[in-house]
Amino acid sequence: MVYAIETLGLIKRFPRRRKLSQIARHPLRRETITALSGVDLRVEEGELFGILGPNGAGKTTLIKLLCTLILPDAGEAWVSGYSIFHEEESIKRSIGLVTGEERSFYWRLSGRANLEFFTTLHNMSSSQVRKRINKVLETLELQEKVDDLFHTYSTGMKQKLALARGLINNPQILFIDEPTKSLDPVAAQNIRKLVRERLVKEQGKTVFLATHNLEEAEQICDRLAIIDRGKILSLGTPSEMRTTVSKEDRYVLKLRALTDETVEKIRKDNKVAHISYRPDPANPSVSILEVRLLEHESALPLVIETLVTLGASILDCSHFEVPLEDVFAEVVKRKGGNT
Repeated sequence: MVYAIETLGLIKRFPRRRKLSQIARHPLRRETITALSGVDLRVEEGELFGILGPNGAGKTTLIKLLCTLILPDAGEAWVSGYSIFHEEESIKRSIGLVTGEERSFYWRLSGRANLEFFTTLHNMSSSQVRKRINKVLETLELQEKVDDLFHTYSTGMKQKLALARGLINNPQILFIDEPTKSLDPVAAQNIRKLVRERLVKEQGKTVFLATHNLEEAEQICDRLAIIDRGKILSLGTPSEMRTTVSKEDRYVLKLRALTDETVEKIRKDNKVAHISYRPDPANPSVSILEVRLLEHESALPLVIETLVTLGASILDCSHFEVPLEDVFAEVVKRKGGNT
């Protein structure tokens, strides 16, 4: 099977910056910082894959390697089936790169003029340039302000234009580095919706998204990899990652006519990890029951059946998942602490 992206044991080191006094004492000593340490990943076609980690974790370095902007010290990677070592030009034709770097645009040109310039770098004819720009503008809904000067754009508009630039060659795979950094909540949500709905769902593109925003990662990514200090610590869907931290599922039920005997009967079930209850402060005739279950798919129906059989009336049942930030913190604590 050919994956959209596949890496095998990627390692990247950078020279450590040294003080003049250190250079004077040890002029031949070479110190390095390991940015990536044996990264193994597989991303399927049409997937929105997120690489999640704090600043300095190795996210941007990984994107640069996959976009052939730098080469690894060890390991191998394939993008669209092409080797980053031997098929650089084929990779560049099949990918787009989106960063939040505004300095790469020409501030005194309009958005359209910027796009025209970057499109010519892909060796398109004049008619192809016009057609492709119009298509991208339509996809991202940028037609209204595209002829305004770039320096007049809002931060959200600048980020949309960065997306447009990344899409100008109609890439199969789009690499996006921190797409909503410095954006207000509304602008950030618009960018996420564009990426998820337009690019992935409608156009079937593969998106490799680097972010340190936990909410963003959970909201739009199909799968995630948690990276810290250059190592992949966990990989899977958000739900799969939660099971690595806790096997329990937490439910909170509001009930009438709940008795001590009913609670004790439920407590004896070996699939019930925890159970507690208390009166509802807003309505003393209602009880709030918290239950944490193992194998919740089979355990929850039995709990509900027991409650109803013993005379309790269920008013509400809510499922509470482990917050992704707790998952991230626990994964880093368990695995990152060993590096």
